[in-house]
Amino acid sequence: MIMRRTYVCILMLLAGLTLAFAACGSDGKKSSTPNFNDNPTAISGVPTAAAAFPLTVQRSDGKPLTLPAAPKRIVSLSPAATETLYAIGAEGSLAAVDKLANYPDAAKNFSPKVDAFEPNVETIAALKPDLVIVANDTNGIVGKLDELKIPVLFSDIDKTVKTVEDVFSQIGLLGTVTGTTAKSAPLIENLAGRLRKIRDAVQGVDTTQAPKIYHELDSTYYTASNGSFVGDLYHILRVRNIAGDGGGRSYPQLTQEAIIAANPKVIILADEDFGVTIDSVKQRPGWDAIDAVKNNKVFGVNADIISRPGPRIIDALEQLAKDIFPQRFS
Repeated sequence: MIMRRTYVCILMLLAGLTLAFAACGSDGKKSSTPNFNDNPTAISGVPTAAAAFPLTVQRSDGKPLTLPAAPKRIVSLSPAATETLYAIGAEGSLAAVDKLANYPDAAKNFSPKVDAFEPNVETIAALKPDLVIVANDTNGIVGKLDELKIPVLFSDIDKTVKTVEDVFSQIGLLGTVTGTTAKSAPLIENLAGRLRKIRDAVQGVDTTQAPKIYHELDSTYYTASNGSFVGDLYHILRVRNIAGDGGGRSYPQLTQEAIIAANPKVIILADEDFGVTIDSVKQRPGWDAIDAVKNNKVFGVNADIISRPGPRIIDALEQLAKDIFPQRFS
């Protein structure tokens, strides 16, 4: 099934997004203009000191989660959360990870694995977790776990994580609930420093002349709007996303005709690992009229890196920066 190709694409299906969205930023109806005057250094909501247990945090559904102590048996239903737990030194508390978890290698080879997209509450409960991390409430898994009194950290990837700074906040939250802020705080500081360097390097970009981009999530033209953390990468780079505000959707679907009409200067493929190649894009009917195709400005990016709200999101940003502005990031 094509929509299972990337983490974000699957989440779009689970969120029930329709397939009818056909507008892009060039038609003036569904576009939005990013605010390019953001504070380039402010990173808010990130814990910098160790929290004392018992600890209470708020979930995406507004309900409180109280942990009497740092969890020792975590079931992670989020590949991004799994990557983060390894990055902050909390991997020793993992009892199971989602079957799509593939980074680092230890996560790829981890056993047992569970299925976040067809979650089985009995299977999860049998693992005796003292915390389950959930990024999408598939089949009402959050409520089912609540009924069993199993602690759930529900951070909705579609509603809670809208910007790169939100990604940093998620890393900080995981550091807090696992008692590993001594490692999560320096990680966030490092990522924020890399982010500031990129923002500083693009401050001189004339936003009225900034190139238009099209970000492809799959071959049916799902993309990322300004209202998503993926779209925020382009906001940071001060370029114009042809998806605009996505009609209020974080991950809308465009039409081929709308993409051609928008004439993006740069095309980013996050589906290259799944058979969509730069050459195949160039062979699409009518796409030879797009500036990005004519000028060889079609680039591939690892879908896992750019579609997961974890520490590697800045790796993705740095790659995009080099592809879009090679003269500024040589």
